[in-house]
Amino acid sequence: MYSLLRNFLFLFDAEKVHYFTMSALKFTLKLPFGKFLFKKKFCLVDAKLEQKLFGLTFKNPIGLAAGFDKNASMFNDLAYCGFGFIEVGTLTPKSQPGNDKPRLFRLKTDKAILNRMGFNNDGVDIAIEN
Repeated sequence: MYSLLRNFLFLFDAEKVHYFTMSALKFTLKLPFGKFLFKKKFCLVDAKLEQKLFGLTFKNPIGLAAGFDKNASMFNDLAYCGFGFIEVGTLTPKSQPGNDKPRLFRLKTDKAILNRMGFNNDGVDIAIEN
C-alpha cells in the first residue's frame, strides 16, 4: 500500500505534496476518532525508549527535524504522530517568501530530498500565536 501511495505522490511536485500531506493530516485529525486512532497507532509509550539529554526527557528517540512545520501551525497535530520531539523551522522576525520555486527536489536513487526552500515563513509573531 505504501509503495502505491508513494508512487502516486511522486507524480506531483514535491512542495505541493508536502502541503497536501499537511492538510490531509489536519483533516484526518479533525474526523471523529481521528486523534484517538492516530494516538493508538503511532504513540508508543515505553520507558525503554525514553531519552534523557541536556536535562530534557524525550518519550522516544525519533524526532521531526526543523523545516516540516515552518510556522509552528501543526505542532499539536504532529504530536499525534508519535514523535519524541518536534522542531519548528527557522523563524524570521518578519514574513518572507523564501527562495524561488522550484526549491524542493526528490533524489529518488538516493531516497532523499534536497531542500533549497530558504527561510519561507510567516514570521515569528504568527508562530507564537500558533
